[in-house]
Amino acid sequence: MTGLSVSGITKTFRVELPREDALSALVRFFSGRSPTRTFNALEDISFSLAPGAALALCGPNGSGKTTLLKVLAGITKPCRGAVSFTGKKACLLGFSSILQDRLSVKENARLCAVFFELPGTTAENAEKIMSAGGLAHLRNARAGELSAGMKLRLPFMAALLSGAGLFFIDETLAVGDASFRAKCLAELSALKRRGAILVFATHDMELARGLADAALVLDSGRRIFLGPIGEMPEAAGAAVPGAAFRSGLNRYPLLYEKLKTAGFRLAEAPPASDEELLLVHSRSWLDRLKANDLTPQEEKSLALPYSRQILPLSWRMAGGAIAAARAAASSGNLGVFPPGGGHHAFPDRGEGFCPVNDIAIAARVLLKDGLVKRPAVIDLDAHQGNGTAFIFSGGEVRTFSAHKADGYPRSRVRSSMDADIPAGAADGVYLEAVKKGVKDFLELAKPDLVFALCSADAYEKDALGGLKVSMEGLGERDGFLFKTLAGLGIPVCLVLGGAYSPPEEAALINFNTIMAAAAAYPSFGKTVSV
Repeated sequence: MTGLSVSGITKTFRVELPREDALSALVRFFSGRSPTRTFNALEDISFSLAPGAALALCGPNGSGKTTLLKVLAGITKPCRGAVSFTGKKACLLGFSSILQDRLSVKENARLCAVFFELPGTTAENAEKIMSAGGLAHLRNARAGELSAGMKLRLPFMAALLSGAGLFFIDETLAVGDASFRAKCLAELSALKRRGAILVFATHDMELARGLADAALVLDSGRRIFLGPIGEMPEAAGAAVPGAAFRSGLNRYPLLYEKLKTAGFRLAEAPPASDEELLLVHSRSWLDRLKANDLTPQEEKSLALPYSRQILPLSWRMAGGAIAAARAAASSGNLGVFPPGGGHHAFPDRGEGFCPVNDIAIAARVLLKDGLVKRPAVIDLDAHQGNGTAFIFSGGEVRTFSAHKADGYPRSRVRSSMDADIPAGAADGVYLEAVKKGVKDFLELAKPDLVFALCSADAYEKDALGGLKVSMEGLGERDGFLFKTLAGLGIPVCLVLGGAYSPPEEAALINFNTIMAAAAAYPSFGKTVSV
């Protein structure tokens, strides 16, 4: 077995350009052609690891960690660069796909033994895998009856028993409960002592510092740090999206206090029913949300690794958006639900802090109840609303998203109309793109109600936004939007989405947004759903 050598790895993808305005959208629709652009998922990544070394890949979602692991494992070919290693590899990337729910635990253990090419007989290896995973007593149970974490023990332990000299691991060190996780870490440490090389992606800085010798921190495919784990900058940990989400929650008590002082009434909305959520989401996804039975990959996509108290609130989140949307539709002016804005959630999964898509749920409830005919979404979050665009790709609800051109989410779905705004745009470029996009979109969509996602993450001090807009610029954005909609007589359901700047400033921006909406709709009764 030799060391691992990585030299100049670059990986480029092509993505479709967004629909910037009504004319270009029509041209593309009738011509069937869509211009594309390139983006570098990885740019000139190089490093080397000696036998017995472990490297932690760190950075926010969309930074290129998984793409790099796929290149190293040979799953994806790089556009440039080379990877050199002689010996057996074990790749722990999305390995739940080899498991078959209809087969027994024992039969799945046999599959894993074959897949990871364990030396010896398949029957003996299956017994070793089940014993190591603590599943021997469940050998005859159907795999589908096990929790996601217990099922993943099978391929995880098979990989560790495979005799490989190089392991690639993508966020699967979170498998199982605390005791099983400790056992896995002990096994990996033992493999290191025997000369195995580990390369693993993680958002857990404690895990990285405990297992790795070195760290490679990525941001938008570029290396921002490579060196000893003890010298990794604290900012690498601070940039973890899950930590930013938890920090963003701190703004709500401050916002609610400002609203009460200003004379607003906070009304707790009832949770949505299963039937209402099923208008958008699959039954299997809802069942797994209720049981908190998510795979490590799904928790990574959500960026909520400590989600047991958050996921059950999905029904309340949807209920708040429904209440605000009904208030807007029935009054003909404004409804407000500050925590709403789950625009990254898809029918069968969550992404980016969003377990459910409350905007889509509320829109379909209004359509089902006959309260609207042509609802639309204006999404001014700094990150493209890929989940909402996917759900409404059939055209029942028109969607507009004005967002940062690069970064999260890497996997985007075209909205009815998109405005890509360059990183660091600041007030002038940002406001020009938003104002033009909103005007063109309203002319195309002609909605009878708008769901307005007016997030604070475009703010210049936001940790994840990257658009560098001032507080005054956001105020101008909000004033323009609500005056335009009110002037056209279009009711608005306002949700506020994400904010990852200091809580006091995020709360003030959110408060100013609500005040701008209330000023544009003077008959608004100042009742805010929570």
